[in-house]
Amino acid sequence: MREQFWKELNETRRTREVKYWPGVFPEATIINFETLLQQNQYVSRVTNNDTVMDQYGSHLASVENNKHIKPFFTEFVTNYTAVETETVINCSFFWSFSDRHHSIYMHRDNESVLLIQGYGEVCMPTSTEEGDQYKMWHLKTGDALFLPRLTPHKSMPFCPRVTLSIGAVPSKPAL
Repeated sequence: MREQFWKELNETRRTREVKYWPGVFPEATIINFETLLQQNQYVSRVTNNDTVMDQYGSHLASVENNKHIKPFFTEFVTNYTAVETETVINCSFFWSFSDRHHSIYMHRDNESVLLIQGYGEVCMPTSTEEGDQYKMWHLKTGDALFLPRLTPHKSMPFCPRVTLSIGAVPSKPAL
């Protein structure tokens, strides 16, 4: 179904380029606040830690076993070609309740990340390491953005949003 997408993603991962695909995950409408809150409820029952209500958080890790998210995770694991020492795959929700919630500083992740936009819209600025060149990526529901390991980036929500992040974590430190 998405053979060309996975071929392009794996090639992009080898070249360490940021790449954007519009509308490649039309079923991403299920990545929404209902799914987020169901997962948060499950986690809070198991851990007594309510990320959404008690911490006013914007990140919920280990969502790969959620019945709505598992197909995305499984498709990634099935079609992903490891680069260097990437051995662990993680899966998280990032969300914003408004256009001012969770717009954090420019940062770099230790892992390569595939972002799949669910509910809402978000701008993802990326930059060169030196910070002298920037590019803006406008993600809408169903869009995907690949960020190679250590790519400077941040989120700037346009409205309430839920984004699925699937990361390929290296077994050796990046820095």
